Amino acid sequence: MPQRILQTVKKAGYQTGLLLLLVSSAAQAGDILVTVGGIQATGPVYAALVSGEQNRWPEQPLRQQRSDEGELRLDSVPPGRYAIQVFQDSNGNGLLDQGRRGIPLEPVGLSSNPPLLNGKPTPADSVFEHGTADTQLHIRLQSPKAKQ
Repeated sequence: MPQRILQTVKKAGYQTGLLLLLVSSAAQAGDILVTVGGIQATGPVYAALVSGEQNRWPEQPLRQQRSDEGELRLDSVPPGRYAIQVFQDSNGNGLLDQGRRGIPLEPVGLSSNPPLLNGKPTPADSVFEHGTADTQLHIRLQSPKAKQ
């Protein structure tokens, strides 16, 4: 078989394999459903999804979602280890307001509901496993500490 035809066949095989991989992973991606408890005031609730392998919370999450009702759905998330941070935007600026030392000034909660007594846990402290089926989480908002 001439070299050019062989290369074309190989390239088509790789492209087909990549396409099948992408289609199969999309078909195996479930939703993450988050119910937020402890809503303390009026204001939307925001959720940020990050990789559970990270040592700190990144500025740019993998996905963000907003809800005015305390229920959030992150659609078609591939299986993996993740962490979620949720906060209630009490003043409507779209951001989690923090004091000088990074202590949240608005209600905040994390997947796995770790305590916030010793500061903000890392994503690794808040990790959960998400498979091919839908994953349901309940995240409890915790009151902010005294304003700094």
